[in-house]
Amino acid sequence: MKEYDIEIPLKNIEVLSKLRIRDKIYLTGEIFVFRDQVHKKIANSEIDQITKINFYNSAIYYCAATQAKEGFIIGSCGPTSAYRMDKYTEDILKLGVKIMVGKGYRGQEVVSLCKKYKSIYCITYGGCGAFLNRFVEEAKILAYPELSTEALYMFKVKDFPCIVSVDIYGGKIWR
Repeated sequence: MKEYDIEIPLKNIEVLSKLRIRDKIYLTGEIFVFRDQVHKKIANSEIDQITKINFYNSAIYYCAATQAKEGFIIGSCGPTSAYRMDKYTEDILKLGVKIMVGKGYRGQEVVSLCKKYKSIYCITYGGCGAFLNRFVEEAKILAYPELSTEALYMFKVKDFPCIVSVDIYGGKIWR
């Protein structure tokens, strides 16, 4: 297991070729944050609100953060079970997303898509949303504000911890 600091959006996707399952990465930069409802909108071509967003070489974090308490940038922001996004994964990879972050396993189709699109899936600490918010330096809604906590957010993160669970070669941490 190796450790890597990764800047998002990726300036050079070659860094993904170095990563293997079980490697620990720390994301720094801007990551998109959304889950089921935004995925459905993209799949249904309801994309008017995101046409000016550049997803190229970006990262997405499957999360629905809670409202910030006084003195905090964001509330609890733990990962969502990513398997629920499996049927929408190719839609976001076609937009240029290279790193997906959530919790739990992904189906074999997603493993194959990671290989096809040279993208990775990472897990982060489930059940630790109050801990993960300390890595968020800024949070703002970019699109679909009507979805409330499931809107499309942009988090500016510093050293956000993840573990590579599916690499670009089709390696996966589960059987």
